[in-house]
Order: sequence, then C-alpha cells, then structure tokens
Amino acid sequence: MNVAAHLLLDIFNRRIDAAVVMSNDSDLAFPLAEARKLVPIGTVNPSSAYLATDLRGKAGNGVGHHWWRQLAAADYKAHQLPDPVTGRAAKYHRPGGW
Repeated sequence: MNVAAHLLLDIFNRRIDAAVVMSNDSDLAFPLAEARKLVPIGTVNPSSAYLATDLRGKAGNGVGHHWWRQLAAADYKAHQLPDPVTGRAAKYHRPGGW
C-alpha cells in the first residue's frame, strides 16, 4: 500500500505529471484507476504471468496516454551491467552462470 499512498500523494501534491508503476499486484487496481483520471500512468508487469485483470484499463481512460508493458527474460538480459564493473579500486563480477 506504500506504493499506492505515495503515488496518490505525489499526484495530489503536484510533484509528478506522469508515473510508471512496476507491479502485477491487483491491490493497486483502485489507486491506479484513480491516478489515471489525473495523470498518464505506465504499468510494467515484471512477471511472466498475465497482467492482473484488475490492473487493466484503456489507453484513453481519464487523462489518457496510459500504457502497459510486460517484461520478458530477454528484457532483463539486455539490460545487465557490463562484466566486470569497475570503480574506485574495486572490481565486481557477475556470479557464474549469469
């Protein structure tokens, strides 16, 4: 519920004019529906499951310009840090098998 509370507070206090929410938790259905009335919302499903039915909407609901995306394994693999990552006298390597 922290995500929902902070999202709505940020909108009501005019700290944001759009948001991206990464979740597939149907508990966010009501806050997202209300937020879509006020600002464009992008919804990213980080799981391999279908988007929770309660999180679905239409791109034109409320203020419009809403979008949805589901991440796939290829998305995660394409956005890894280089191996090794170096910095201030330290070198970091990915675990074997990554």
